[in-house]
Amino acid sequence: MDIELERRIELLEQQRDNAMRIRCPLVAKKYQRMIDELAKESRNRSTDKAEHAKQ
Repeated sequence: MDIELERRIELLEQQRDNAMRIRCPLVAKKYQRMIDELAKESRNRSTDKAEHAKQ
């Protein structure tokens, strides 16, 4: 996984956890969606790299 993406995901996870602590479930869901998007992007990048390596 890309280091920059990992750091962004970690930051979003912290913000999501803070929102959960102060009982803001809608904000926590927003951060979770952002985390999921970044994780999907990271998976796509890694599969693209794997495909290029095979060729």
